[in-house]
Amino acid sequence: MEHGGRRLSLWMFYLSAVYFAMFGLIIIILWLSDGNGAAWSALVAVGNPWQVLGLGTVLALADVGMEVAVATFLPDRFWVDDGTNAFFSQLSYLHIVLLMAVTALSEEIFFRAAIQSLLVRWLASVAAGVAIAAAVSAVAHVRYLTKPVLLAGAWVIGLLMGWGYWFTGSIWTSVWAHFLFNFIMTVLGKQGWFLPRRESQASG
Repeated sequence: MEHGGRRLSLWMFYLSAVYFAMFGLIIIILWLSDGNGAAWSALVAVGNPWQVLGLGTVLALADVGMEVAVATFLPDRFWVDDGTNAFFSQLSYLHIVLLMAVTALSEEIFFRAAIQSLLVRWLASVAAGVAIAAAVSAVAHVRYLTKPVLLAGAWVIGLLMGWGYWFTGSIWTSVWAHFLFNFIMTVLGKQGWFLPRRESQASG
């Protein structure tokens, strides 16, 4: 029964990623498309691959460094979530790669390509658009709402992703950064990092 429940939870994460992508694409179609395909060309444009991969990697490592600092210097109660990260750490490497890739792509389409782009257009301010979209993405991680440190961290991560997207003009910068960050964090979780210390000690 426990295994079946875990499998159901896994597919719910995949399904939620599909929903994010769908809603993001709907926003792009309804409010960002201008009739000549500019929104779609911007969505699929890779740009300079070295810049995308390089900056994306730097952003991901900066996010990981922030999380390491939080977990090192603050007590567990400030940064342990509701068990979702522990669940991810129990997945096979195949599912980790697939789920983190699908999640990164779908969330970046929704929060950056759709929400951030729409806010920047409406507010005529890149800084405000990036900041508000980052706040929306942070609040969307509902399990963080009772954890101010995690919520603030998610907002900072959203700021970096949003800035990377705006700076390079390529959604693939934030997709790569998002995927790499999630992948590294989950793999570290499999080694007992970023889990409650009592849990990691018991498993060790």
